[in-house]
Amino acid sequence: MFLFRIALRNVLRQYGRTSLSMISIVVGVALIIMGRGFVGGGRENIIRAQIDSVSGHVLATPRDYPTSGTRHPVDNLLTLDEATRAWLDASTEAWTTRTLFAPRIVKGSDAVRGRAIGFHPERDERVFPRESWRVTGTIPTTAEDGVLISRGVGRVLDIGPGDHLFLQVRTTDGAINALELPVSGVLVTGNPGIDRIGVFVPQPLVEKLVVTRDRFSHLAIRLADRDDSPRLAKELETRLAGAASVTTWREETEDLIELQRIRQTAMDLLALAIMAIAATGIANTVLMAAHERVREIGTLRAMGLDRRGVVGLFVLEGLVMGSVGGLLGALLGGGYNHKLSVDGIDLSSFVEAAGTGGIYDSMPMSSMLYTESSLAVAAGAALVGLAVAVLSSVYPAVIAARRPPAEAMRAE
Repeated sequence: MFLFRIALRNVLRQYGRTSLSMISIVVGVALIIMGRGFVGGGRENIIRAQIDSVSGHVLATPRDYPTSGTRHPVDNLLTLDEATRAWLDASTEAWTTRTLFAPRIVKGSDAVRGRAIGFHPERDERVFPRESWRVTGTIPTTAEDGVLISRGVGRVLDIGPGDHLFLQVRTTDGAINALELPVSGVLVTGNPGIDRIGVFVPQPLVEKLVVTRDRFSHLAIRLADRDDSPRLAKELETRLAGAASVTTWREETEDLIELQRIRQTAMDLLALAIMAIAATGIANTVLMAAHERVREIGTLRAMGLDRRGVVGLFVLEGLVMGSVGGLLGALLGGGYNHKLSVDGIDLSSFVEAAGTGGIYDSMPMSSMLYTESSLAVAAGAALVGLAVAVLSSVYPAVIAARRPPAEAMRAE
């Protein structure tokens, strides 16, 4: 307790240098927490967007089906027999079929190539939640209702609910088919790949346009536990007898998750760099304090304090700075990170700009980003700050302890 009181007095006595050193620790600890919060939240954002708008937990497509871009061939579609349908009903939380195709969307003299998503009116919402959808108008369910267009298509062609457009498509037999259809509504999903060129077409209308004969290009499955996806994917691939490529949400997001890992590494390296600056500052503070307190150290040594006690005194000073800096950094970084994990960050303007430019057409993402809040990460970051402060105090403490008591007492 005696040494702790002396250490605390010395830390407070060098208030300026101490504050600068602790600020580095505070920033470093907060950066670790915020960096991991943003990267973890971004990773979950990608996963949820992929599951909720693109693939579900398990996705089956025709073998050799394009995995990126806007090519959606309809000449090699899948079918389900009654036994497989019954198995899906019994083994999954929900499942649905979709047929993707690439129509030419025409309004007067204007035309644009779109990405049409043919959906099952009753099943689709069970796999792909619509809580984040913003629809002006209605979602079609019959062939007579027409189509639901994305905001991007509506802006390019200057059309909205109640207007009419033509969809020109190639059927499964290779013929060209075109129908004039009403626009039932305009949609914003938060997924730029859909919001830029997407058109939702109910299954009865898909049959009229593409002549699918109850066939489909995508089978999406939702499970009660997403970690159960590999087992079900393997069994589904067996049941489809090699006609389909079956992937899980983890495989679909693997490349983007790897990018998040790289970002995490970069953030950690930046935090470590700041911590290194903090360590240099603390070592300098303790070393200068040792130089300024030579006579004090000599007096303590003459009173019986051994070298280990001198080292302990200076390490205690580093411990005080590390404890305060680490705690403040954890409170600031952890508190703000928790706030963002609850309130989120609205990325709608960014998503809209990305969709307008076509930059992220194949990247699933949500318009709201929530950080990942973890008490363990906050505590770990605070401990890192504490460890840096303590370890950076050891060397100058050893230097101070090596000076003989008699020499220290004679120092000016």
